[in-house]
Amino acid sequence: MIKLTADQNIIANKVVYADTAYLRNKGVLGRHNLAINEGVLLVMPCKTCLSLFHSIHMFGVPFSLAAAWLDKYGNILHLKLARPGRMYFPPGLFTDTAFILEVHSDHLPLLQKTKQIRWEDLGD
Repeated sequence: MIKLTADQNIIANKVVYADTAYLRNKGVLGRHNLAINEGVLLVMPCKTCLSLFHSIHMFGVPFSLAAAWLDKYGNILHLKLARPGRMYFPPGLFTDTAFILEVHSDHLPLLQKTKQIRWEDLGD
């Protein structure tokens, strides 16, 4: 588990660091809700590639999420309120996305006010 902060405000402290294909594919699928202190940080295997490979889908997810596309430094490149039953892509054909953050939708206003997300390993 990792802890996320934005401008020294804790966003979530029960965040899965999804650095394997299994964890990335699982994301929040199979969950009925997401607590305010939970989330997933998807580690993208291709750091600069077609934006298609940096998409998220909300098929089978019954709740909205705040989704942020981050570069390797945690800078927010793109931000969306991801709603059930849709797909989302970063803008442009190519992207420098290194991570995609999925957190509770209530965090969207805070994410809109910040430029960078930081995280630290809590050691499971």
